[in-house]
Amino acid sequence: MTLLTASALIAGSCRGGNNAGEPPQPGTDWPDAGPGTGDPCVDGEEVECHVTVGEHEGVLTCLDGIRRCEDGRYGSCDGTMTMRRSPFGSAPPGSGEGGYPRPLANSDASDGGLCATNPCDPTCQSFEETPDGGPISLAGTGPTYTWSVGDINELPDAVARKGTHQPCTTSEDCQFDQYCDDPARGACEHDPCATGLSLLSNCSGCATKVCNARSSCCTFTTIPADCGHDACVAASGAATNMNTTCGDACIATICANHPRCCDITCSTTAQCTAVIGAGSTCVFPGRCTAPGGICPPGTYYSGGRCTGIWTATCAGYVPTECAPKTCSAPTTTWDASCVALAGSLCGSTCDTDPGCAHDKCYTGERLLPGCNTCVGLICDVAPSCCDTGPGGGWTQSCVDLVESVCGETCPQKGLCKSYQPSQTDATCTLPDLTIGVPCGGTIPVCNRGTTPAPAGIAIHRYASTANQLPSSAPSKVLNSSCSSPKSGGTLACTTAQPIAPGECISVAGCTGVTDGMELFVNPPGAMQIPECRCGNNGSIYQSAMCESPACIATASVSLVRPVTLFVALDRSTSMRETLSGVDVSADRWNPATRALKAFFQDPASAGLGVAFRFWPLDNPGPCNETPSCPPAGGGGCALPLVPFNGAAADRLTAASAAMGDQQEIKLMQAFLNFPTPNGETPMYPALDGATTWANNYKDAHPEEEVAVVFVTDGIPSSCGTVPNAIGNLARTAFVNHGVRVHAVGFGNSNPEIINLIADQGGGQAFNLSTGSALESTLLTALVSIRGEALPCDVTVPIAGVSDPASVSVVYENAAGVETTLTPRAGVGSCGAGGWYFDSGNTNVKLCPTTCSTIRENPGGKVRAVVPCTTTSVTAMTTAWEQYHGVCPPGTKTQWGYLRYRTTTPGDSSVEFFVRAADDPADLASATVRLAATAHATPTDTRICDEGSMPPCAIDLFDVLQELPDARTEYLEVRMRLNPTSTGGGGVQVQDWEITYSCPDTE
Repeated sequence: MTLLTASALIAGSCRGGNNAGEPPQPGTDWPDAGPGTGDPCVDGEEVECHVTVGEHEGVLTCLDGIRRCEDGRYGSCDGTMTMRRSPFGSAPPGSGEGGYPRPLANSDASDGGLCATNPCDPTCQSFEETPDGGPISLAGTGPTYTWSVGDINELPDAVARKGTHQPCTTSEDCQFDQYCDDPARGACEHDPCATGLSLLSNCSGCATKVCNARSSCCTFTTIPADCGHDACVAASGAATNMNTTCGDACIATICANHPRCCDITCSTTAQCTAVIGAGSTCVFPGRCTAPGGICPPGTYYSGGRCTGIWTATCAGYVPTECAPKTCSAPTTTWDASCVALAGSLCGSTCDTDPGCAHDKCYTGERLLPGCNTCVGLICDVAPSCCDTGPGGGWTQSCVDLVESVCGETCPQKGLCKSYQPSQTDATCTLPDLTIGVPCGGTIPVCNRGTTPAPAGIAIHRYASTANQLPSSAPSKVLNSSCSSPKSGGTLACTTAQPIAPGECISVAGCTGVTDGMELFVNPPGAMQIPECRCGNNGSIYQSAMCESPACIATASVSLVRPVTLFVALDRSTSMRETLSGVDVSADRWNPATRALKAFFQDPASAGLGVAFRFWPLDNPGPCNETPSCPPAGGGGCALPLVPFNGAAADRLTAASAAMGDQQEIKLMQAFLNFPTPNGETPMYPALDGATTWANNYKDAHPEEEVAVVFVTDGIPSSCGTVPNAIGNLARTAFVNHGVRVHAVGFGNSNPEIINLIADQGGGQAFNLSTGSALESTLLTALVSIRGEALPCDVTVPIAGVSDPASVSVVYENAAGVETTLTPRAGVGSCGAGGWYFDSGNTNVKLCPTTCSTIRENPGGKVRAVVPCTTTSVTAMTTAWEQYHGVCPPGTKTQWGYLRYRTTTPGDSSVEFFVRAADDPADLASATVRLAATAHATPTDTRICDEGSMPPCAIDLFDVLQELPDARTEYLEVRMRLNPTSTGGGGVQVQDWEITYSCPDTE
């Protein structure tokens, strides 16, 4: 075997025994003080001994003395303490014994260097060996790997969900050496992989990253201070919070010059006469009456009072009265450059349809009929998918036609997929570090970039409850400096060698790690290196069994995550009639309630948990402005009229109410018994109550997706009317609890407020029109909020596409009970359930009855599995490595200790053999002895050095059976790397050390 340059060093020692402890007191035993305690000797014989007790700033404290032979055995070192300069100088602070610079042995009849760990003993010598090019690894024919990894599909469900958030929208959602394939839409108006309208900046993790990098891709909703809306926005209702004191200079100027544009208040009747006209008086609480019950043009009548309206005319004053402010909004659109950023920044892969603006399986801008045969067929059936006019665009209904019209299956979006061995991200020109599933006491660190990663990269550990992994903390998206996770983690270990693109290494010897601890590679700090993204740098420590990396991509998992909604429907007077008494219920209340009932009755809503209430309404608790506004937290507004407690039996089912869907029955009864719409619009307490319920539910059910659906036809009119304060409720729910808040507005609602609530709450905003079309548009909005139907198809692993017969499908419910599903020839053969292939064998589709059962019992997972086929490897034995012990005259080489570091996945092992002789020519015939066996089980002996717990060293004096072999001039070492019982590789020897001393021969 040839040893070349070093890649890692272990701290060496000449100390005897297998365990090193604290420095001894004078007159006590200390290993390495000369011949080992118990060596054969003649009574009365004395030998010199030297023990290093300590070192401070380059000054050694040494115990120098003698050991006497009594009853044929040497006793302990007995002498005096002296102090002298270390030949190595001062050890680096915190470096311990390994901090001294030590010479490396050469590779042919190696000569040792001075023992840095016992510099008081001038006879102690040390060989430290590290192979060039990385550890010695077990190899074989075919694809074998020098690292091992745990099986992500066998992780405990709670651990898997903590590091995997599906449907994923960005790399933060996928830890464990995974990436986000076909990112989900999240709460965005369309898929980030498709061109289309600009997106709200918080609609998904991916959108947030793209918006931060290129603002022209996105819509940012900003309302100044305590004002009702921006000065450039015209509104049809009362100019609430538009006044000289709301905090915006432009609005203050226009209000001073044009009072009828603003919220009219008074302290004297003269003020009312000046603004409203003769006959208007100032009444409590500072409002101007309508003279003769009529308000002048440009003002708003409400309850006998007049106030202003911020009309288009008022917005038109901005250029002349608020210079340099203008109302020319910047052009924003989600164009091809935004799609490209979605791939590079989010660690995602996007599919394409050549010739089309985007893939037909993504929602986005309209597609041209001629770009693709399937697209042409869909445009014939649904022309709006290809229209340029209002309402045109490639919506989810167009995507749904891909299967029914074209017979093709769109891949499931938002799957976290494991990187395959040697796979890299071609868009990454730097390193991109990840951590796979730890196993066998090692941590697999991988580089998915296209540039090698250097050695010495830190791995930090965090408590299992730290929630430092982005996927385990709501709405956490890391910035470019990776400033989160916080740098407060504890250093567990560092990578000992460079990592080539597409490769991984098994890092051993990490300290303080226990099952459940969060891990993060390349955290912020002095040791951090630049990389493409740090969002997927995490993992969770597990003492799992190791597998070959070739087996990791042989299963595809679809997590069935429960979804629960709190739906809050506005039932204020404006839902029924205008201020002048005109009945508008046919345009607002009736279509809105029909849409909600249709949504609850939709079989595709099976599995949803729904809590529901009207507002304002004092049932089941006060949620109104009278007699007083609800307290913080929403008071009665947080109590649903139709409750939901998380029980599986209370989730919606595919069956109708007539067939026994109990939750659907309760929801329908709520509408049958609804009170007549009446009251003001206390938007703040209504949203406060809705988010309070959702926050509490999410905190109690962190494994679920929880959202608020807030539906209104107006603007806030009582109990807190400042839009930014209302938006902060949504922001708190999203950022602190992971609850998304979706807002739906129509009628007199202000689009800016609707957009603000949704953007702050990470949700979708829908600004709809009243009238006959409201029912269909609101239902479409609710379906979009619900998201794609809970998955009833699973992507087939790559190996299964070419060998469909090898695929098996397993359903694991929330309790962890597994059921192997029955394969069927097609949907027509489903019978009692099971699964079948799509036309291209790329997707597994669940039979309808099986799909319904799984949807109605969320919390489990479905996985398609292909048996792992790996090349079996056989044991490998290294060549003998020779060591030459050189001692001065009057002394003789005595072999001391062996230390080593290995990686042994599963039941694999490494055996160390030694033989010794005074003449190199006699080594071939010398007795070969087993010095040590490194393995993970049944006792963990993979690492034996002073960093082991407890510290470890193999006593070669004992291994060589004492004299004469232990006192010979030459020693040879060889290793045998044994694979697992199933032929798996990943066995490594990182480095090792041999020591000897030179006791007197006289």
